[in-house]
Amino acid sequence: MVGKVTPDSMLSASRLPAVLGLSKYRTPNDELLVSIDAMNGKQRQDITNEAMTWGNTLEPVILNKAAERLQLTDLKLDHPSAFFHPTLPLCCSLDGLADGRGQVLRTDPDAGIFVVGQESITLDGYGVLEAKLTSAAPEDIPSLARGPIQLQAQMDIMAFKWGALATLYRGTELRIFLFAPHQNTLDVIKKITLDFQNRLEIWTAENRIEHFPLANSKDADTLWPHTSAEQDVLELDDAAAEYMRGIVKAKKKIEEYQDDIDKFETSLKELLGDRTIGRAGGFEVRWPMRNYQAQPEKVTPAKDAYSKRMSTVQIKELK
Repeated sequence: MVGKVTPDSMLSASRLPAVLGLSKYRTPNDELLVSIDAMNGKQRQDITNEAMTWGNTLEPVILNKAAERLQLTDLKLDHPSAFFHPTLPLCCSLDGLADGRGQVLRTDPDAGIFVVGQESITLDGYGVLEAKLTSAAPEDIPSLARGPIQLQAQMDIMAFKWGALATLYRGTELRIFLFAPHQNTLDVIKKITLDFQNRLEIWTAENRIEHFPLANSKDADTLWPHTSAEQDVLELDDAAAEYMRGIVKAKKKIEEYQDDIDKFETSLKELLGDRTIGRAGGFEVRWPMRNYQAQPEKVTPAKDAYSKRMSTVQIKELK
């Protein structure tokens, strides 16, 4: 296992799911800003966590077991350099590759082997092996955000006819998903790759971010983290008024629901008194103690002044 080898200044296979809007953790604009930062010489923030560390640690175990189960030969796990698409601004790293020996395989659930999208697959020549570790429940078809799109791009870059996605679920069940190149998926990959590169070229030529449609409110915080020095009022259209009216109405509903919650909670606490647990009509309510350990007195260290844009808008109805 080597560290990251693909450049952030261009799109890579592992980043495709996020750019396609399939990731729960990253948006297309997150990835666009990563590439713009890289083009400006800024290092990507380290996002390593324990789950990723375990994935890296178990990667060779997963790949060796997958190669053994598929009876592959000439397994290669050491790939210290990135691979680049011959015609698209797209690159990838590889977890592994191996010779399929021309085997024809079918889905065999007992062996944890699943052929995706067709009845059988011929492991003709070398194929890509991608390892994943997840806490998700075992699937018969893997989530698009967890390997299939990445694998399609890797096969296309390597000009291979098959790929294997080896996923260890919850540390106890290995499932191997076999894919052939899927032309419709490859067409989408080509389209989004060229679109992504075009946005990078707009940044280079015009110093302007041609961002993707916003995925959520937090996405806007990422794109516009600062206000301008000028405080001129921007005159908005009727659609903006509807957005603001909608927020005001929704907040009033939240207040009403919170009042209801407080009323019901008060009634329950009165019924429980000094009891911790109560049951009725298939429900259980708990009103327990929370224990806190003693803490030494702390002196809050001084902090420099700084500014940060608020993550929620403030709306006032004008009379």
